[in-house]
Amino acid sequence: MRTRELRNDDGRLTGFKISNLLITRRGVERVLKRIHGVVITKSPRMWRPRDDDDFVHFTLNGHTFFGIEPFGDNDCYWIVAKEAFDAPEIEVVRHQFGQHRIWELI
Repeated sequence: MRTRELRNDDGRLTGFKISNLLITRRGVERVLKRIHGVVITKSPRMWRPRDDDDFVHFTLNGHTFFGIEPFGDNDCYWIVAKEAFDAPEIEVVRHQFGQHRIWELI
């Protein structure tokens, strides 16, 4: 799966984005669960309204991250750190998404 970096105005890495054309919110959660040390603190739910932009929350090594669908209806998901700019955990999560093939996530 391809990923693209997200950086703030200062050029610091804040997360990455992935296309959501072939992966669901639940698929994102399944990838996250495969990462050693990830603790899911909010899971995607079928009954939550689609305007719930931040659909998954998780922690890794004490850093909080969010899975977001910007504007509630977009062609991509963002996986972003709450405050851990340039944290190595961002690359750990990004690498996990980059290693998975779409057919493994369906």
